[in-house]
Amino acid sequence: MKVISRQAVAGDDEAAELRVQFPVRPHAGVGRLTVPSPRKGAQEWHNYFLGLLQRRSITALRLALGLVFLWFGALKLLGASPVMNLLEHTYWFLPVRSFAVALGVWEVLIGVGLMVKRALYCTLGLLCLHLTGTFVALGLAPALFFQHGNPLWLTAEGEFVVKNAVLIAAALVIGGHEIKPLCGRETPAAGSIAYK
Repeated sequence: MKVISRQAVAGDDEAAELRVQFPVRPHAGVGRLTVPSPRKGAQEWHNYFLGLLQRRSITALRLALGLVFLWFGALKLLGASPVMNLLEHTYWFLPVRSFAVALGVWEVLIGVGLMVKRALYCTLGLLCLHLTGTFVALGLAPALFFQHGNPLWLTAEGEFVVKNAVLIAAALVIGGHEIKPLCGRETPAAGSIAYK
């Protein structure tokens, strides 16, 4: 450590200035832990977490979506799903218990396919078809999903169905990142498709 001082010159009203300089080290090692300097620390932590998100967020999305489908499907198979009443009022023309079991099997297949990352083309196709099919319910029983017949005023059941648009978007993101191109070709960068 260096200490540099400057004494006041005769007639100068300024007090003496004391300046302390510490040797600058970009990182101070503590055992195996590296503590970044304060200036670079925030940027390094930001970049670390951003890299972690870029590496793991699609996997987390796939596993979370798979778990939700597996869970919801299992509840339908066990007859313990809270949507049984909704199915009964919406699809009144179908045998509700058999329909719920079919939906439960479908959802379990989607959940398992997502979680084990097998047959993603088929799994994501089943997922999008299933979720798109839920929008049919809006037309079959609009009184259950819209307040006073207004499509902008959703009931709790309406919110339950409309949120499936987000799950479809999640499936598209998973497909865009997890499915490999055919024939070993690289996918074109966004905006680089040549039109003839």
